[in-house]
Parts: sequence; structure tokens; C-alpha cells
Amino acid sequence: MVQEQIKRSLVIPVLDFSPHSEFNIRTLLNDLDAVEGEVICIFNTKEVYDELKSHPRIDKYCYNKLNAGVSRSWNMGINLAEGSTISILNADLHVEASLFDELESYLFSLENAVIVGPQGSYIDFSTLSVAKYFEKGNFSEPVRTNDVSGFLFTIHAERFLRQKLMFDIRFSPCFFEEWDMGIQIMQAGLACYAVPVVGFEHHWGVSKGSEVPISYFGRDITRDEALLENRNRFIKKWYSIFASKSE
Repeated sequence: MVQEQIKRSLVIPVLDFSPHSEFNIRTLLNDLDAVEGEVICIFNTKEVYDELKSHPRIDKYCYNKLNAGVSRSWNMGINLAEGSTISILNADLHVEASLFDELESYLFSLENAVIVGPQGSYIDFSTLSVAKYFEKGNFSEPVRTNDVSGFLFTIHAERFLRQKLMFDIRFSPCFFEEWDMGIQIMQAGLACYAVPVVGFEHHWGVSKGSEVPISYFGRDITRDEALLENRNRFIKKWYSIFASKSE
């Protein structure tokens, strides 16, 4: 018996019930009732796992006893996915059913595209700063960018896996994993794009500055500590890139 090919995988890392937003994993799962594809949750706390492990819209899940951070959670979801496209979603998103068809249309039509998402940036590598940010409402054509924002993006699974791409777990629990993947993609001769889709709502959480410590593998780390440590790791890993850009 030949197994039917899964068209789309939807991966959602989940830490909590998104107290900073009116949207959370419960409302997102409701949104996904109208969307074709397998839903994969990466649970990083027992509270959310216990409540949602039997939810009818969740097809697969992984339960981590401790919070594994962003890069590891994305990798876990990708490893569980069987779809020809893999969309990574923050749990605090609201999405319209048409969104994923639009993202996939861009993914399969843009030159060498391996990742597309609604927001991305040009990076000034000489100063490690964002030179220009493309976000919902401020651009109308696809733009080849240096990165794509991690709250929502779609991966061309075959191209991603063929090039052995993987989110670097050294950038855990968070920060710089998106820039790192952008350079990996560039070095593989592929591309990421910001694309002008609007069928979503999202409010920034920890990445925009929370004083609440991040619990990572059982230890607390502040946002500023994570940002500084991963900035230094990023510089060390890609020093040759910075040097060539500054010449």
C-alpha cells in the first residue's frame, strides 16, 4: 500500500499560553481547523503539554521536559515533518486559511527559494545591524533578503534537506538563529525572501524586550545575556563573512 504524500507540515513550538497576546496556541489550533496539513507541536512545558496532548488538531508532538529553546525546537519539528513544505509558526499567531497557499506559491515560484516569510531584512554585516526591515504593509513585491523573521516562515523541504541545512543549536535559547540560517542559505547558493502576504496577526513577545528571565534547560537567562552571548558566537562563527563585507 502506497502512503499518500503529505503536502504540508505546520510546526508550532509552544512554551506557554501567550499571556502577552490575545492569540495563543488554543486560538491558533482553531484557526488551523480550516487549513490542510499535519500539525506538529513541540511542547516545552508540562502545563501546556498536559492540557493539549490529546487535542484533535494535533497530529504529532514532542514533549520536552525542559525548554529546549528556539533552534532546537525548530529542528525537532522539521525532523518530525513529512510535508513537501514545512511552515514554522509562533503559538501567538492568528492566521487566515489562505495564508499558506500564498506562502507556498511564492516558495515554489521564486528563484532558488528555500525559505519565505512575511518579514525579513537587509543586514549590515559590518555593524551587525539591520539596514532595512521589510514587514507587513511596507512592501508590495517579494524581496530577496538576508534573513526571514522566525515567528512565521515556510521551508521548501526538499531543498532544505538536500543541502543539509539545520538551525544551529549554539544560538539557543534564542537570538541570531535567523541571521545564521540566512548565511547558511547564501553559502548553499539558495535564497530566502520576504513576501507580501497579509493574512496573519502577530504581537511581539520576548524578542522585543521582556524583563522576565528565559528558562532554558532548567536555568534562567535574561534576554540581554542571551543576546550578548549569541552575538559573540555569531561573530566568531562568521568572522570571514564580516571581514569580506567590510573591505
